[in-house]
Amino acid sequence: MDFEDQFESGFDYDIQTEGMRQGAEARIYTCTYLGRPAIMKERSCHSRFVKKYRHPILDQRLNKARMRNELKGIVKAQELGISTPAVYFVDSHSNKIIMQRIDGCTANHWIESRREKEGDSEQFLADNLAFGKALGEAIARMHLGNLVHGDLTTSNVILKDDNFERPIFIDFGLASLGKVLAEDKGVDLYVLERAMISTHINSEKMFEAVLEGYRGFNAKQGDAVIKKLDEIRMRGRKRDMTG
Repeated sequence: MDFEDQFESGFDYDIQTEGMRQGAEARIYTCTYLGRPAIMKERSCHSRFVKKYRHPILDQRLNKARMRNELKGIVKAQELGISTPAVYFVDSHSNKIIMQRIDGCTANHWIESRREKEGDSEQFLADNLAFGKALGEAIARMHLGNLVHGDLTTSNVILKDDNFERPIFIDFGLASLGKVLAEDKGVDLYVLERAMISTHINSEKMFEAVLEGYRGFNAKQGDAVIKKLDEIRMRGRKRDMTG
């Protein structure tokens, strides 16, 4: 039995195309599935989506592999107690996933909209640190279960009802499962650190809170992975110096 077969298939769904947005690798539509608010994520090799620089067969295989990877990542995360959207429907033929629509915003939007309204207020800074710590704990739980997200950014974390202490993870298309090394986990954290620095001003303390939460969840894993993170940072600085 194919992995996708464990999800519902064969039902109709209504697409509201005005809710579409284009991502780097997929299009996201607002839709309704069996009366439930949902989104549809479509990775397609049709001409309007195709990557011109890729061979069509390679593009099709990559799209299908990433869809399967995303499903496996979501299922594994849920097994580990990590919050993700529920998957409702999978169309493996056209590389579509219909999943729960979360009533919330990305962590990126939450941080920047609050900064715009409140500036660097004491409450905003305190909430940022609390969010960072909760995020670090969730990532540590994920890593301890041998799941690496692969694309950790504040745009791939959703906060429902502004609940910054319960991050919801999305976009597992680049996830790694199974036997993952401390190096892989360190790279996951490094990707998040670089994303935070490039997206949010003065985010260093927030990332320090991420590491605090990460180490606090499991000290043995935390020490080993953060040591690897330091090595990865050093390699990155050397590359920057040498061009």
